[in-house]
Amino acid sequence: MNKQMNFISVMLLTLLFLVGCSSKDKFRVAKNNVGYLNSKTTVQEIDALFENDSVVKHLSEGVLGYKGRYAQEDDKYLIYSKEGAHLMTLTPKEPLDSLSTLRYIDIYSTAYTTEKGIGLNSTFEEINFLENIVKTDATFTKVILYLDQLNATFTLDKKDVGITSLTTNEVQLEQIPNLAKPTSFVVWFD
Repeated sequence: MNKQMNFISVMLLTLLFLVGCSSKDKFRVAKNNVGYLNSKTTVQEIDALFENDSVVKHLSEGVLGYKGRYAQEDDKYLIYSKEGAHLMTLTPKEPLDSLSTLRYIDIYSTAYTTEKGIGLNSTFEEINFLENIVKTDATFTKVILYLDQLNATFTLDKKDVGITSLTTNEVQLEQIPNLAKPTSFVVWFD
């Protein structure tokens, strides 16, 4: 009887551990990995992976939509939670191709974090301390931080950084206030 109780106890603890880990994994961000998505995930798998959420598809017109434009449009798969919160937007490498893998993921939910806890709720100080920022770029309105270990980018508004000029001058890490928060988080896939 004791052996049966011990076996049942071990099985229940194992099950609880697996359920706890899987809920953490759902929102984990790592290199080439966002939640259950990875660099090998294809477009045809998206509906099954997000069967409990809402998937909104914005499909391009492929080559037909290319006329008169310099660049072909991308397909976009917007993922919303059951509650209606925008979780992420997936962009495949090839438009209108169900076997295409993902090029990048725009993360909109603060639930998605790295193992170190870095995400959209993080401050620049936390990002700079816990991750290796290898490069910064400036656009007219944004500062982009490149994180090589994650193959990801964070974007900061220039006004939050204290830069009011509409120039693309270089921005040094020392110029960025510690409390500045990112406005976007993008994970790129190899």
